Amino acid sequence: MDGQGLQITPLHGTHPLLVFINPKSGGKQGERILRKFQYLLNPRQVFNLSKGGPMPGLKFFRDVPDFRVLCCGGDGTVGWVLDSIDKMQFAQPPPVAILPLGTGNDLARCLRWGGGYEGGSLTKFLHEIERSSVVMMDRWHMDITNHSDEKGDPVPCNIINNYFSIGVDASIAHRFHLMREKHPEKFNSRMKNKLWYFEFGTTETLSATCKHLHEDLEIQCDGMSLDVGSGRSLEGVAILNIPSIYGGSNLWGDNSSAKKRSKHFRKQLKKRDKTQDHLSVSSGSGDLQFAIQDIGDKMLEVVGLEGAMEMGQIKAGLRNACRRLAQCSSLTLRTHKRLPMQIDGEPWMQPPCVMTITHKNQVPMLMAPPASSKASFLNLFKKR
Repeated sequence: MDGQGLQITPLHGTHPLLVFINPKSGGKQGERILRKFQYLLNPRQVFNLSKGGPMPGLKFFRDVPDFRVLCCGGDGTVGWVLDSIDKMQFAQPPPVAILPLGTGNDLARCLRWGGGYEGGSLTKFLHEIERSSVVMMDRWHMDITNHSDEKGDPVPCNIINNYFSIGVDASIAHRFHLMREKHPEKFNSRMKNKLWYFEFGTTETLSATCKHLHEDLEIQCDGMSLDVGSGRSLEGVAILNIPSIYGGSNLWGDNSSAKKRSKHFRKQLKKRDKTQDHLSVSSGSGDLQFAIQDIGDKMLEVVGLEGAMEMGQIKAGLRNACRRLAQCSSLTLRTHKRLPMQIDGEPWMQPPCVMTITHKNQVPMLMAPPASSKASFLNLFKKR
């Protein structure tokens, strides 16, 4: 199967589906879904990622026209599949849908696939894939140059799909990661994982290990220095590619009421300088309040985190967003001491370094169809 491609001629207007399933995601969910899809579909369409990863399936489908990919797992699993699609160098990369089985599932939330699979009809889910639409999503490359002989953790990856952060939230994620590595049996459900995150967040609030972060961090956005020391002291900085983090929190904030003004503002900026490919705005500009996030605009949003307490308030809906610092198309960060960092939820401890983040490419993703008004109404009465 690894060496031979699948030779089929799809009917006009149809999209053959390649299914990847991470059986380790979502407790026992992944294993059950693997068996269900093998029953619902041709088993040769369904691949267990624990047996060789995504490459065997992609090679098998490499000559199939207009095929689509369904990734069943968490955000880390989606990133794994997207990296493998990159390596295949398709003339037209297949668009990817997500059945969310992880803990945060932030990318799935942005694409309307939900915050976590709850045992619904997979046949209905397959129909939703048929009705989905293709959107382009930016991906970002991160390059790190160490400026110290101090030994740190291995960097988990150098591609940003969702977000990168440094400071308080990465410290919480790093504690969670170390405990899960030591006691994996305590992390076998989404609810348990969230309770552990709450405990580590409380501990971080009391210890404040990243206080006065601005003293050890310099940031340049599109070549311009960003003042992270003004205003209230920050304990973290997050760089966002998508409007969801920590399992559904929107740190940039929702500008739906300002969209019309924002479109007018962007048109004015483009008239002002048509030679620039991207428009960067920073906290020194009043225009930042009108800047809108888009997963395919080749821009990153930079926000400041005041502490673990603020993160909890945003998650609970008691606060709308964090402090907006900038919106830009490239970043350079310099750190002067060992600090916790994370990419898409994968944390590590990083010695002093210089880090650059630049645009890598765009990939096609599948956006789920909008929920019907009836379904949206019924969701108000679902138990949380």
